[in-house]
Formats: sequence, structure tokens, C-alpha cells
Amino acid sequence: MEAALVNRESVSTVTTVLFAWELGRGLGHLMNMRRISARLKPHGFRFVAVARDSTAADLLGEAFSEIIVAPRWPIDSRPASQRSALSSATLNDILSGMGLADTGEVRRLLQAWDEIFKRTQPDLVIADFSPMAALAARSRLPLVHVGNGYTLPPHQMKRFPPLHRFSPAVWSEEQTLAAVNQAAQACGRVPLDRLPQLFSGDACLVQTFPLLDPYDTQRTEPLDGPMFDRAPATRGAGAQQIFAYLSSGYALHPSLFAALRPFASRLRIHAPGLPTAQVEELRHEGAQIDAQPAPLAEILPATRLIVHNGGPGVAAEALVAGVPQLVLSAQVEQDFNGRALKNAGVAEFLRLHEPGVEISPELIGRMSTDDALVARAANQAEWHRAYLATTDALRTCERTCLHLLTG
Repeated sequence: MEAALVNRESVSTVTTVLFAWELGRGLGHLMNMRRISARLKPHGFRFVAVARDSTAADLLGEAFSEIIVAPRWPIDSRPASQRSALSSATLNDILSGMGLADTGEVRRLLQAWDEIFKRTQPDLVIADFSPMAALAARSRLPLVHVGNGYTLPPHQMKRFPPLHRFSPAVWSEEQTLAAVNQAAQACGRVPLDRLPQLFSGDACLVQTFPLLDPYDTQRTEPLDGPMFDRAPATRGAGAQQIFAYLSSGYALHPSLFAALRPFASRLRIHAPGLPTAQVEELRHEGAQIDAQPAPLAEILPATRLIVHNGGPGVAAEALVAGVPQLVLSAQVEQDFNGRALKNAGVAEFLRLHEPGVEISPELIGRMSTDDALVARAANQAEWHRAYLATTDALRTCERTCLHLLTG
């Protein structure tokens, strides 16, 4: 059973929009909830968030009348060693390893979402990497999928393609589909014809750049571009700052501190997992420490190099600003983003989940003085700013939601 974090209203007669977020890490999902709700707020809607992150109430604030902890997938109760050992060969492997291949668990999740929908009475569901919420809502409630390229694959595909070639697929997609359909039928839901239909709905809004879309060759519909509160200005000609922006959702690599310390005098860092002694040492040597994440649009114009985990939101903003990137990848989505950015000539990336990999001060020093790298990042910024001028992801999302709510 889900747990309510915040319940500011017990009964409401206004139109209710429910945001669902089940899988994935990082603040990007919550930031997009906040952006979309702010855009829809003038229309007088009531907002409910069902989020996997228990800090949602702090970030979403008063705009949401109720905030609920999302029903937990089986993976959430397993030891970290089991979570890290999951196959990532395809999205089916990832989801099946998380529990999608277990008929009983899928049925439990569907029933939990049914209870949430019954109690909150949504008029529209906006699903962000929430396949069970979407399956529960499908054909019953107006449903919009939002996400980046990785979290929102094309639902028209017959099956999920490989995400990499490091290892073969482990799970049978046919068996997982059978398990999902058995649970769906037990709960009175329409069965799926193919597993990617988990990501089908009344609308699918893919909010990223083509460069950061793992399914670019399979996708048949245009992307909406990333959602920004405001696009950052381009990097200044005299920018010298090194900015390290590292999510609390991933363990910091042991070599990070030694790699960054020589650059403390021009370092700005947000890394919640960094030990207090190291934080104070960096501060003493001149680093600016951000206890809370600051808006990237304010930081990137003064930044010569950004060091981050490879999340699509940060990667997209750095692309638009023309800032070179060092991606410290901890999982398959970040691997893809890091490799794509490297192939575009604007980044280096390290797969920190591989044994023996270390972050070196030499790498950071070389990247922060590489004028050719800066020039390539500026060229990419020009292209991506032009692309951004042709899209408005928030406006598209607003229009889509209003159409589904008002007809």
C-alpha cells in the first residue's frame, strides 16, 4: 500500500492531474513534474504526485495538494549487490530484472495503482517512466507519457532492441509479455500485443535532443526537445570554472576528490555524498560548495568544463551552453549519453562501474585547457540552440493535456 507524504486536501471538485513516477533516479523527474504543473497551474487544476523519491515534498512544494510514495517494485527491496548485477542488454532485461516478469508482483502493482486512482480520482495521468501506472490507466483514463529518449521508447516497436553489445539478453521478452498479460487480465485490463506497448497512451512526449535518444533509429515521430525553465546562455569567452554536479542517487567514486582537489581555486561543486572533511578541505582551498543544486542556466555561462553523471537533463543544458563535459557514468543510460557526447566531440566519459577505472587530475586538467574541445562544444551549441528554437516542449505538453481534458 502506498504511503502519503503530504495530503493538503481530502476532497476536491476541480480537475485533478496525477503525475506518476515509478522507476529511475535523479531529480530530473521531479523537476519536470514541477515545470509541467507550473505551466498548467493557471488553468486551475489540482495536482497529485505519486513519486518514488521521498524528498518529493521538498522539491514540489505547495503546488501539489497530495504527494504519495509510489508503489515499490520488487527490485527496491533487494540488496544493492543484486540491483547492480541486473542485465542491461535491453529494456526488457532491465524491467524483467526489476520484477516485470513476475505475474504476482505485476498484479500487486496494478492493484496498488488501482487503489491510488480510486482514491485520488484523476482526470488525467501524466506518466514519467511509470509502466505499471500506465498499464493501470490504459483505456480507462486519459494518459500522457513524458520522458527522455531512454525512459520513453517508441511503443510501435515489435520488441525492445539491444541497448549495447557488452552482453546478450538474459530474459525472454515473450515470457515477460505473457506474465504481464496474465496479471493484466486478472485485474480486468486489456492485454498487450507486444511489450513496448507499456509505453503507449493518448500521447507520448519525448523531451530530448536526437543526440541523446537511444532509439533514434527506431523512432518514427518527431521529438519535442528538452524542457528547460530557461535555456542557458552560451559559455562566456573567458569562462574558467570547473563545475562538478553529481547526483545523490549514485555513490561517489573514491578517486573523485584527488582528481578535483588541484583545481579547487576554480571549482564549484554540488556533490551531496562527498565526506564532510573533503568538503571542508575543498572549501578551504577556494572551492564554492553548493549544498543545494543551483539552476544550471546561472552556472554554465561561466563554466569551462562540467563534470557530471551523464543525466540527460544536465547533458542537454551543457550542449546548449557549449560547455565541454566529463561524464562519470554509473549505469547504461549514462553510458549511452556519455558515448553519444564523446562521439559528437564535446565530451570524455568514464564507465565508473567497470573495475579499475579512475578519474585523474590529468584528464580534468587536459580537458579544461583544450581549445579544440571548446570549439567543438561551441559548434554543437549553435546546432542545438537552432533545434531548440523550433520546439517548445512545455507548450506542447500544455496543449496536449488541455486537449485531453477539454476535448
